[in-house]
Amino acid sequence: MAPVLVATLAGATSNSYITVADATVYFDNRLDAADWTAATADNKAASLITATSWIDTLDFYGDRSATTQALKWPRTDITCDGIEATATFIPREIKDATCEAALALLRNPTMLRGVVAAPGSYDEVELGELRVKYRGQGEVESVQAVTDALPWLRSFLKCWAKGVSGPASIRLYRS
Repeated sequence: MAPVLVATLAGATSNSYITVADATVYFDNRLDAADWTAATADNKAASLITATSWIDTLDFYGDRSATTQALKWPRTDITCDGIEATATFIPREIKDATCEAALALLRNPTMLRGVVAAPGSYDEVELGELRVKYRGQGEVESVQAVTDALPWLRSFLKCWAKGVSGPASIRLYRS
């Protein structure tokens, strides 16, 4: 059965931030888009729907523009790089991120399904008071966010999404 892509702005049944036609225009202006061009229309639609669902797992600043909309965009009450989000559009960066994630999915459809822990992983490591527990051997660990699998999407999502402005870091202090 062919996927049904719905990219209605603030639609109650929307499942994509961009249409196949608009994504094709995006890729017409990009290098290394042969995989998009070669894909069937159904695979293009499915990859955009899947990419949108993964991008929608992120926590965005601002508020949904309507309580009835299926997706997290459009939003209000946020400004990014001098552009104020309104209920009338989805930012170009969100659409571009959707396109790039869709292309990555066409190239590797299982990339966001999770990884299996490497054999020989430690269960627990202790150094003084610092204790780290690792996943067990052979356990499946799901990807925490689309930006874990595709870290370069952070440059697209920058100040629209929480926690993606750069790589996370943790500082440890000995007391």
